[in-house]
Amino acid sequence: MKTIKLSAAVLIFLTAFTTARSQNSVGFDAGLKEAKSSGKMVLLDVYSDSDNWSKKMDAEVLSTERVKSALSGIVFIRLNIDQSGKYNYNGKSYSTSELAKLFGGTGYPSFSFMNPDGSIIKFKYNGDEVINISGFISEEDFTEMIDFFKSGNYKSTDLSTIFTN
Repeated sequence: MKTIKLSAAVLIFLTAFTTARSQNSVGFDAGLKEAKSSGKMVLLDVYSDSDNWSKKMDAEVLSTERVKSALSGIVFIRLNIDQSGKYNYNGKSYSTSELAKLFGGTGYPSFSFMNPDGSIIKFKYNGDEVINISGFISEEDFTEMIDFFKSGNYKSTDLSTIFTN
């Protein structure tokens, strides 16, 4: 009887964890196809299941209604660096780690924006031209960052000027 209860509890936990992790996100290849066909910008989240900051980002930011709402109109792709796989990008095949490096993901979580055609968006951060921002970002700053890119402000304004926290 204890085994059945324990098994049921584990199953419920895993189902809830998988559902929370995958809400509002799609796989890399499918996400690029969706962006191209819909004309939507892409937000790529390179994360690690074993990284505490990625876990904190999931629990405190990505799971909130405010962030889910801000992500409307954007294709949200999540790339788990801990999972192996092959992905197609610009006519080439990449492993998970190769793709993460291509997008500058050396720390986790790491966020990059792409145009609907899949090209990486370069932007200014603290005066430097970059292709991603890494680390934990508060809910307020994360939603401001999404709005910053959706509005096209990245073309003329340094991202560091919009963060309030």
